[in-house]
Amino acid sequence: MARLNVVLTDKAPVPTSGYSQALRQGNLLVTSGYLGTAPDGSGLVSGGFEAEARQALENIKAVLEQAGGALADVIRVNVSLTDIKRFDEMDAIYCEYFSEPYPTRNTIGVRELWGGAQVGFDVWAIVDAE
Repeated sequence: MARLNVVLTDKAPVPTSGYSQALRQGNLLVTSGYLGTAPDGSGLVSGGFEAEARQALENIKAVLEQAGGALADVIRVNVSLTDIKRFDEMDAIYCEYFSEPYPTRNTIGVRELWGGAQVGFDVWAIVDAE
């Protein structure tokens, strides 16, 4: 079995159940799904959809940085929306965080996310060697 390195930072929500913030094997880094939850564990940030989307992406950014990476290293993004009609709003925020060449992306509409969140992201990245 491949040796997996656990990525952990207190600048993103710290796991309180059976998951890791991210796992790294060689140059490949895969994050868990992130919602607009505050890093201190106090739950979803206030401010609605935009605030949640930005906080979720900030959580991912913090995990990437802990692993020695950056948003520019992301090659794949998975997006979950509880209201697919918010795609354009999500995309505008997304384009503030990512730039060309944009990562590949899959966006799906889901019925529900933890805690009543409206949007979630997870990423795959290729980061420099450890």
